[in-house]
Amino acid sequence: MNVPLLVALPWLHGPVSETDGPQWNALRLWPGLPDAPAKGWLCPADYPFSPNEAVACAEDLRSMGETALSGLPVEVAVTGNATAMCSASERALLEGLAAAHGNVEAARAAERSRRDELARQQAQKMLLWAWQQEERLQELAALAARFAASSKDLTAALGQADDPPLKDGVAQALTADLVRLDTPISLDASLIPSWRAIVGNALQFLPLRAVIAMEPPMLEDVVDALDFERAEQWLPFLANADQAVTLEARTPGWKVLGRTRPSGLAFLDAERVWIGWRRKA
Repeated sequence: MNVPLLVALPWLHGPVSETDGPQWNALRLWPGLPDAPAKGWLCPADYPFSPNEAVACAEDLRSMGETALSGLPVEVAVTGNATAMCSASERALLEGLAAAHGNVEAARAAERSRRDELARQQAQKMLLWAWQQEERLQELAALAARFAASSKDLTAALGQADDPPLKDGVAQALTADLVRLDTPISLDASLIPSWRAIVGNALQFLPLRAVIAMEPPMLEDVVDALDFERAEQWLPFLANADQAVTLEARTPGWKVLGRTRPSGLAFLDAERVWIGWRRKA
């Protein structure tokens, strides 16, 4: 019996916030950094960057992120990526013409190959950026949890663990408008790239046989937009699934990403298996 290759998306590390709801028992996509784990991760062998080169890219991205946080412009670096792609493409065309002794078709083939390689490099950079931003979100989540716990203790020490008692319809001792220190802190998910950006780039490195196990927030956006059918065969791969129904759709990536027409790219236009879940009615 062939074991299906399940890969959970869009989170690379996994969901930031802990949940008691259904969760897929699926592999995570490793972004190509050194020391890839032996289990629990899909580590594509066709990344354009070596592990050491991926580290260098990650450091560049980290530096750009710190520049953005400092308020300095990063447009130059972003524009440079597009300029580099055009320059490399033109250079490949010229080099191809020279190597092929004026054979235009051979030169254009070399240019297309170079463009494809640059596109794959940009895709891996996006995954590395998403990886870093998820790490930052995890750090913020841990900090928020510690702050909430400490604030709860402080709130209790101040005698405000419960709502202030009312006397003659008026809250006692000026506490009616007291801001509760243990109010939960919400995290801004926009700190990471959109799930469409992550999934669209991840598909470049996923084999067509991979089954995409969708997680929130992607799941909520897609499950009612496409024609999913009930598929009980995926239920054993879903933990905490007592109140869930597993679903399956076979459709190309461009439809899942919300595009209106095929892209002309094989990794987006080929039909793939997408699985999700919804709670029982």
